[in-house]
Amino acid sequence: MSDTLIDPVRPTVIDDTAPAPAPGGDAAEAGPGAPGGRAPGSPARPGRGAYLLAALACLVTLAGAALAVYFFFWRYEPTARRHIPGDANIVVRLEAAELALFGPVRQHFLPLLDEAPAGAPRRARVEAATGLDFPADLREIVIASTDATSWVALAGGRIPKGRFVAGMEKIAREEGWLGWRREGELLVGPRAAIGQAEDGTLVLGTDVEIVNAALPASDEWQRLGLPEQGAITFALTGAAWSGAAGAISAVLPRAAALFRRIEHGAGTLTLGADPTLVFRIAPASGEAAAALASDAQALLGSLKLTLAVVPDVAGMKAALEGAQAVARGDRVEIHTKWPHEGLDHACAELARRARAARDAAPGAPGPGW
Repeated sequence: MSDTLIDPVRPTVIDDTAPAPAPGGDAAEAGPGAPGGRAPGSPARPGRGAYLLAALACLVTLAGAALAVYFFFWRYEPTARRHIPGDANIVVRLEAAELALFGPVRQHFLPLLDEAPAGAPRRARVEAATGLDFPADLREIVIASTDATSWVALAGGRIPKGRFVAGMEKIAREEGWLGWRREGELLVGPRAAIGQAEDGTLVLGTDVEIVNAALPASDEWQRLGLPEQGAITFALTGAAWSGAAGAISAVLPRAAALFRRIEHGAGTLTLGADPTLVFRIAPASGEAAAALASDAQALLGSLKLTLAVVPDVAGMKAALEGAQAVARGDRVEIHTKWPHEGLDHACAELARRARAARDAAPGAPGPGW
C-alpha cells in the first residue's frame, strides 16, 4: 500500500491503437521517433491536470469578470417607480433596454437626440454637463398622471446624483431656450419643470406642483399593481376608469357603462417581430368575471364596426380584429397581436410631432435666453 491517502491512478489509454513500448523499455528510453518518446533533455509536456487547471482558471476569471460587469455596470435597482405621485391613477412604464432594441424606436427616435443648434452634438454636450450618457445610462421611464391633465415622466438608471438640473441649465443657456429659469432645485420653463430626486431619478413634469410631488420617494407605487416585467407596462385604477367613463359617456355610452364595472386594469405590450398585448382587468365589487368578459368581447366587436369608417391609428384596427376577452379566475384577460408596421408608423408620427413641437414651442432654442 502506498504511503499516500490516494493510490496512484494508472493513465487512461486514449488511443488504443498505439503500439505498446518494447519489452524491457519505457517511453523515456525510446528514441525521439518512437511513440510517446521524448528526446533526452527536452522539456516535459504538461499533463492533463495542468490543462484542466488552466481551463478552470480561465472559467473562473471570465465568471468573475461577468459578475463584476453585472454588479458594477449593468445591475440596476428600479427607482423611478418610487417617485410616482401618491394620488396617481394612470401609470405607464417603459423598459429602456428593450425599447432601444426595437427597430422603429432606433430608426425614428434616436436621431432626435443629436438634433441641436450648430456646434458639438447635443448628446456629447449633455453628457459633459450632466454626467448622463443618454440613452446608455437609462434603464426605465415611468409616466404617471393624477387627473389626465398633469403628467410627470420619471427616468431611472445609472444617473449621477445632483448634477442634472445644473447641467441642463447650462445647456439651456448655450442653446438659448426661451422662458427657462432656475427656481431653487428646479429648472422651470413654459408648461414644464425639471428636477432630480436624491437617489438620482430624473423628474420632468407639466407643472411645478406635480414635479415637487414626485421628488420624495415612497411606496405608493405598490397599490397601482403595475407589472414589473415587459417592454411597456401600464396600470389604471378605478378612479381612472371612472374618469374615462365620464369623458366618453356622450359618444360611447356602451363603453362608458363597461368602464364603470372595472376596479383595476393592468397590461403588458411585448415588442419584437411579433408584438403582443395582454391586458388583465379586475371587475368591480359584485361583478362576475365571466359576465364582464362576455360584455367586453361584445364591446370589442362593436368597436370594430365603429373604427371601420375611420383611418387606422398605429395598427389598432388589426389589433381589435384579433382581440379576445376571456375570464380567467376572478380576472378578465384580453389578448391580441399588434402589427409591427402599425407600431413603426406610430413611432414615425410621434417623432415627427415631437420634432415639430420642439421647434415651435416658446421654449425652443432661439436667440437669447
